[in-house]
Amino acid sequence: MKKIRVTVPEDIWRMMKNDTEDFKINNNRLCNYILEQLKYKKEIDIEKDLETQGRPLKKIIQFDLNVANKEIYYDVLKENGVDIEAEFFRELFEKYCSKFKYIRELFVFQDTVKKILDAIKEKKKLKIKFGAVLTTVEPYFIKRDEQGDENYLFCYCDIEKTYHNYKLKDLEVISILEEKIKGKDKKYIESVRKRFDPFLGNGNFVKVQLTEEGQKLLKGLTNYRPRLVEKNDNIYVFEASNENAKLYFRQFSKEAIILEPLELREEMKKDFLEALKNY
Repeated sequence: MKKIRVTVPEDIWRMMKNDTEDFKINNNRLCNYILEQLKYKKEIDIEKDLETQGRPLKKIIQFDLNVANKEIYYDVLKENGVDIEAEFFRELFEKYCSKFKYIRELFVFQDTVKKILDAIKEKKKLKIKFGAVLTTVEPYFIKRDEQGDENYLFCYCDIEKTYHNYKLKDLEVISILEEKIKGKDKKYIESVRKRFDPFLGNGNFVKVQLTEEGQKLLKGLTNYRPRLVEKNDNIYVFEASNENAKLYFRQFSKEAIILEPLELREEMKKDFLEALKNY
């Protein structure tokens, strides 16, 4: 038996690991299946098989060229040897959609990303707008949760005097300030980087009792799943902020019972009672 060892980006590893859980297959089966199906043709076009059900659903994307693109449009078509414009754009859109969502987000907001990275490199503070709030921050890094698909700026907020994670898509960089980053708790910053949690729940533990169905849901619901630190029969202990636990376990309904902390248990109870009033 030959053992294959391949180093892949963390995102590929995470996606394949999640697929083994979601599809209820083991890693050997998934890897061997990929090899069997794609060994000579590195394309996945299974969608075409669905066309036997009838005419596939198609939608039209329509947009207006902005002034800058309008001026160079025909030069672009000529340089790319484009005969059919629709095919050219179809290829562009397919290439964009083939990327992970978090990469598409970095691509769409790359001007913001560049400003943040420049500030980090130069160790300078940023003035940002988050929602309607203007604030000054010390930027440290851009990262995403292993089991999520959104990018966050981890930083220290001067106004609130605390560390924050801001969603990249929701913030606007107003300017890079001349004021230098003084540096805070380097050990803490590095620990957050190594074990990133967008909710900053490090050191907060949530105890949950799961039914048999709840344990199945735990395996299948991977987005923003808290980090499991202990399991005893049907009692699970996760390291997570109350906000993260509330967001995640709300999906479980009666299949999960929050045991600790008590304030989170009461919040969940209140939310479910409020929801009950609507029925």
